[in-house]
Formats: sequence, structure tokens, C-alpha cells
Amino acid sequence: MGKNLIFYNKIGFVTLLKREIHRFMKVSVQTILAPLLSNILYLGIFGGMLQTREVGIEGISYLHFLVPGLTTMGAILSAFQNPAFSIIVQKFQNTIQDLNSYPISDIEKSLAFILGGTFRGLLVGTLTYLATAFFVGYTIEYPLFFFISLSVTSFIFASIGLISGLLLDSFEKLNFVLAIVITPLTYIGGVFFEITKLPGILSKIRYINPIYPLVNLTRYTYIGVYEGNLLLQLLAGSIFLIGLFLTAVYIFKKGYGIKID
Repeated sequence: MGKNLIFYNKIGFVTLLKREIHRFMKVSVQTILAPLLSNILYLGIFGGMLQTREVGIEGISYLHFLVPGLTTMGAILSAFQNPAFSIIVQKFQNTIQDLNSYPISDIEKSLAFILGGTFRGLLVGTLTYLATAFFVGYTIEYPLFFFISLSVTSFIFASIGLISGLLLDSFEKLNFVLAIVITPLTYIGGVFFEITKLPGILSKIRYINPIYPLVNLTRYTYIGVYEGNLLLQLLAGSIFLIGLFLTAVYIFKKGYGIKID
């Protein structure tokens, strides 16, 4: 009965969380510096070429429009990769079954992997903001909510990363999801341009693209303006947060990708 409690073993939970954080910090050049440099290059290329481009939001420059999109994109990709690749590595090393013997609850195990990914996503997103601040300034309209938005976005995609890691069995399949599904949805999710300016059916994709409301919420906290219905986007973000976390815990509890039949 105790194993159903959220914190059945706090020491074990913290130990697993620290392991997940230490795992990506050991290779910080690859996990932190590389995505940070990529985002700075995006800012240099798109910002340099399109800095005079008019944005459909009065009083907002393109660079200011771009920064929250880049921070969100960095958080999304990093948060997804951390638990996903951690689980796949353990499958590759044939140590994934060891998770069954950890004296902590399934919620604690899931939460440790997800929070590890959340921390990495928030770290990359925050460092991206700090790096771009040299070009556009440090001003944030709602600083607290900006970091809350990045944290929620990171938590959501860390949950998706955990689900993907459990359900998939190879790096090739995981990279397919990352390259063919998540990355394109990010690009057309409002990172680089206003969704309403996309032609035809592409502008309608925002209604089924889960990344769009998250990018838009972060942009609102950064510059104080937004596209679409903010309340609906807040509702969508809340549903994603709760639904994906519960799904990840359920899959973990069922032992998909962990237990041997």
C-alpha cells in the first residue's frame, strides 16, 4: 500500500533525480552548450536577416518576437531528449529491468525522470534567454510567469520523452519522433513567425499543434502580447501537463518497456 504514495522513499527519489541530472551534466558540452549555440545561431541568422521584418504586433520588433520562441524551442527539445535517451540507453545496456528493483514508487520513478528532463529544459531555455539578452535586452514583461511557463513546457515534454523512451526500443525510432514529429511541429508552432500569417491549411495546424499554445504563452509572459485565445491556451497547457504526466505514470506502472513478459 505504501508504494502507492507519492513519496514512499524520499531519499531514493532524490537519489534517482540527482542521477538523472548528473548524467546530462557530465556531458554538458553536448546536452547544454550545443543546443544553446544552436539557438544563438538561429537568432543570428533569422534575427540578422529579418530584423527589419514587420511583426503583426504593434510596437514589437522581430528580435523581441523571436527570443521567447527560441527559449521555448530549446526547453522543448532538451526536456524531451533527457528522459527519452536515458531510458533507451538503459535498454541498450540491458539494465532497464533494474528499475523494477528500486525501492521507490512508480510515481517517484516517473517524477524523477520527468523532473530531470524539466531541469535540463529550463536550464537550456534560461541560458538561451540570457544569451539573447545581449542583443535585445533583459526586459521581461512578467518575469515570474516567464520561468513558470518554461518550467511547465519542459515538464510536459519531459513527460512525452519518458513515454517515448518506454514505448520505443531503439535510438532510430526515438530520433524519428524527434526529427519527423516534434521538430517540425516546433518550427510551425510559432517559434519564428506568427501562425496567422501561414498560408492556407498551415495556419489551421495551430488547432492541433500542442506546441503552439506553449510558445504563445511564453511569448505573452515575455512581451505581454499574444495570438489567439489566451484562456484556451492556458486550458490546453493545463490539460497537457496533467494528462501527459498521468499517462507517463500509468505506462511506467504497467511496466511497458521495463518488465519482461
